[in-house]
Amino acid sequence: MYTDDDGAMKRMPPKRTQWYNMYVQHPHRDCPSFQKDFRLRFRLPYAQFEELAKELQEAEAFNRWNRDGGAKDRANNEPSPIPLLLLACLRYLGRGWTFDDLAEATAVSRDVIRVFFHAFIEYGSTTLYDRHVRMPVTLEEGLENEREFKLAGFPGAVGSMDATHILLEKVSNRTRQAHLGFKMSHTARSYNVTVNHRRRILSTTHGHPARWNDKTLVMYDEFATALKDGSVLDDLEFELYEYDEEGNVVKRKYRGAWLLVDDGYLDWSVTVPPIKTTTS
Repeated sequence: MYTDDDGAMKRMPPKRTQWYNMYVQHPHRDCPSFQKDFRLRFRLPYAQFEELAKELQEAEAFNRWNRDGGAKDRANNEPSPIPLLLLACLRYLGRGWTFDDLAEATAVSRDVIRVFFHAFIEYGSTTLYDRHVRMPVTLEEGLENEREFKLAGFPGAVGSMDATHILLEKVSNRTRQAHLGFKMSHTARSYNVTVNHRRRILSTTHGHPARWNDKTLVMYDEFATALKDGSVLDDLEFELYEYDEEGNVVKRKYRGAWLLVDDGYLDWSVTVPPIKTTTS
């Protein structure tokens, strides 16, 4: 609620909220502290938020929130601003706010936020996923992802791989035990994720029960198994220093790419964990 110029109490419209004023209408783009706070609060840089908001405003999947000229619906309500709805989705994902918390911050009803959130998740898991999550398959893509690893002394490495767990609040009693991992007290789904040294996601599996360990998950990882059988990046070459039979240091060439992992993975040539004892 807010008080208008005549002193009357009225329902707060979304475009008068602090969120809309701070982050949509009058953002302090040139202020370093604003950029830092926005990244912390919504988990992505402000420039990327603007790009994504513009994309959603033009996407057919969000036409119901894109009524031309801000036309009102049958209940005489103006359409909720898509940038504000996007902020609500990002806060829900980044900090675990409830839809009721977000309704209080945006002056948009819980149901509107909920419906938009599900549409956003569907758009993100299809259109955005297919665009941004791409495993390297050509030599040029392999070399691009190898660059930082090579500078750090890991030639041939194109990514780091590990499992991550996503909380799953509702699970059937029949499958509950399978979704209770060894390291957590709540049910979850596990995803085997590969990223490059710039933290860009290159590949991920579908969700699996949290009780599955890394050895099991990697067998369902399309990228890791493709590296193992040589169907991708088999033309990437790199050199390693080794000792020959006479104890001399020599260079040896290898073909293919590999991934940095922890000790929980299978003993594949393309999954290299930390080595406690070396020949040096």
